[in-house]
Amino acid sequence: MAKSKIFRITPKPVIPEDEKAEMKRLFDNYKNSMKSLRQYFFEQSLKQAESGEVAQMKHRLEDQEHERLMEENRLENEKTAMLREERLKIQAEKTQKNVLASLIKKEREAKQHEIQIEDFLTKQMSTPFIQPENIEKAIEDALANPVNFNFALDLDGYVYRGKETSIDMIPEEKRERLNSN
Repeated sequence: MAKSKIFRITPKPVIPEDEKAEMKRLFDNYKNSMKSLRQYFFEQSLKQAESGEVAQMKHRLEDQEHERLMEENRLENEKTAMLREERLKIQAEKTQKNVLASLIKKEREAKQHEIQIEDFLTKQMSTPFIQPENIEKAIEDALANPVNFNFALDLDGYVYRGKETSIDMIPEEKRERLNSN
């Protein structure tokens, strides 16, 4: 609607009384005709339904359609069941392979762990322990080669041996440099 016509109220058309009466009569005739036709068709459909032939035929067709659909459904269910069985069989085989692979891997890791333990034990057994038979020799070696752990290191890499580890007390020329190879 145009903006200029928005608040305009159109007047109701004036129909003469004789035309109005004629239109009402025609409309009433139409309504009565349609009502009687509907009633007639409804009665005819009831008669056909009561006769039974149409109902029996319809029932027979519905039964045949139902049987056909049930057979189709059964075939589809069998097909789906076969596909499901194949899928489950393949999945079971994959699971079995994965389990076997993990068992083999665990066995391999266990064997490798045992080998590492055996290597460690052989290394530990091969290290020289002081036995009662060679204790005197070990004592003589320790007395012949004394080891002094009394030393200090500074940030520049100098080693200060003995009890005098103060930087101020040791002259520069007597400081021992740590070998950095």
